[in-house]
Amino acid sequence: MISALSALKNVETLPNVESASVMIVDDNRANRHLLAALLERGGITKIELAVDGADALNRVASFRPDLMLLDLMMPNVDGFEVCRRLRADAQWGDLPILVQSSLNRAEDRAKAFSAGATDYVSKPINASELLARVKIHLQHRILINDLQKFRQRTEAELALARKMQEHLMPAEAQINQLPEVVGVRLSAHFAPSSELGGDFWDMRRDAKGRLIIWLVDFSGHGVGAAFNTFRLHAILKKVTFVDFDPAAFLEDVNRRLCGLLPSGQFATMLAGVIDAAQDKFFYASAGATKPMAWALGAVQPELGENSGLPLGLTRLATYENRSMSLTPGGRLFLYSDAAIELPLNEAEVLDEAGLVEVVSNCLNERSDSVFLSRLLALLQKKGRFDDDLTALSLTRLV
Repeated sequence: MISALSALKNVETLPNVESASVMIVDDNRANRHLLAALLERGGITKIELAVDGADALNRVASFRPDLMLLDLMMPNVDGFEVCRRLRADAQWGDLPILVQSSLNRAEDRAKAFSAGATDYVSKPINASELLARVKIHLQHRILINDLQKFRQRTEAELALARKMQEHLMPAEAQINQLPEVVGVRLSAHFAPSSELGGDFWDMRRDAKGRLIIWLVDFSGHGVGAAFNTFRLHAILKKVTFVDFDPAAFLEDVNRRLCGLLPSGQFATMLAGVIDAAQDKFFYASAGATKPMAWALGAVQPELGENSGLPLGLTRLATYENRSMSLTPGGRLFLYSDAAIELPLNEAEVLDEAGLVEVVSNCLNERSDSVFLSRLLALLQKKGRFDDDLTALSLTRLV
């Protein structure tokens, strides 16, 4: 400690560490107090002194240091064991542990780092070197804490935004009323690829009492795509539904959306209506995925059409009405493109033919929710989704 003692009067205050706390662990009383005096001269005043390793482990939770200055050679519980026990506890996984020891062999240093030490200084302590390393580790600790707080705040805000986005879609109570109100049973799956996504779906009834359904998929995902879902939801709130015409609806939405989307962004959308009087699902597509429909007892679904420009590209876009048979007991399956773009390997994706094959393996499940669960399980065996996934299963009851 001679080097530290002689340099003590020349120590400069360490910047930006005044609020930091340091625990000194050393079985030598003189060393403890000299190190404390050195740190105090450097501007660190929140200091806890532990007389050995066991004492340090007993007091670390109550003191919660930002850095531990740890001697290696101590009776009972030595510094190596202190490192191992602290690193075994997740709450101390990133605590800087600055080891100070007279053991200078390479194998001793390697053993200390293997046990969990962050840094290593040799005795006799050089005051300037020690304080420089203390400063670096404390500043890193402060930065990490700031980043963790920022991350926690960001995650909380994203969780709130995700709840808001989920509220854009029909509530469970609305879905549960469908069998009685419109004679249709519906089950939905929504899973953004990140905290927020660019997919959403919704439903309405027109003046004839028919069920209107649409599914939207904005380009990209994350915050930017989520903002666009809020934009479109606000637009759709202003639309009136009298005698619903899917193609005219898409043309109206497209004109309104063109002036709002940032350059280069667009959305695919499928909008349709179940007409029980005609046993049909009438729909129009703005570059959306092809809908699937099948009758009870079918062995393979019918695949619809998807031609039509995505929304937001040009105000002049027009769309075409199409239809699919949907008799009582028949089922309709709508999905976002994550289902057909599911990566199978580095070079291949599932594609439409692959999805038809997977759907064919479970299309006659009596429950819509069971159908979706089984379908998703089969898809997840094939690969991992890297985009937002929305899937809707609708069964006509009457």
